[in-house]
Amino acid sequence: MVHLRVPTRRRSPSEIALELLDFIEKNGEASKWDLTKILGTGSQFHHWIDDFLLREKFVEERKNTNHTYYRKTKSGNQFHLLLKNGKIMRAFLQLSGRRLRRS
Repeated sequence: MVHLRVPTRRRSPSEIALELLDFIEKNGEASKWDLTKILGTGSQFHHWIDDFLLREKFVEERKNTNHTYYRKTKSGNQFHLLLKNGKIMRAFLQLSGRRLRRS
């Protein structure tokens, strides 16, 4: 039996952020381990959670003895709504640092 490796599509930054916030919303909060599993590595966790979501105050951290949990803030809820609406996100990306393209 031959096993074919199915190529995986690289996730866009907005897809990654949406996946993280969807998981947090579904469960009310997420552990550091849960988010690391989504991201794949500890360095990606640091990049996405520490350097982006926490720094921009889209999530807040709660420590409980040996565990750390993350939940969305009010700003995180608004950001999550924008990510869910792909049309709005595409419009923002079109405006971000580039000229508007003629359709």
